[in-house]
Amino acid sequence: MGQSIEIQSIEAVDDSIIVMMNRSLTSQEGEAYDSLAAASAAADGEDSFAAILAVRLFEADASIDRVYVASNAVVLTHAGGWDDATTSSLSSVIENLFLFYPAVQT
Repeated sequence: MGQSIEIQSIEAVDDSIIVMMNRSLTSQEGEAYDSLAAASAAADGEDSFAAILAVRLFEADASIDRVYVASNAVVLTHAGGWDDATTSSLSSVIENLFLFYPAVQT
């Protein structure tokens, strides 16, 4: 149930990747989180899609230093650059943000 988010593009810039999506999660002001604890505190009891996404991204990859979400862009930062497997894994987290029941593998 729910609808997946479509990733329109991913661009690596130094230690960051910029993920462009087909829908907005915040206003243009954006939201930034520097830790799982900060994102969890913001997500607790709030309807902040950006905070919920940040929690899921920090949980999926502990090496992330910062998550910034503004409108339809997500910027992820961590030292050492990005490999294809990590980028793909984190893209799946973003794509599945609004899915309540994962697809059944047969």
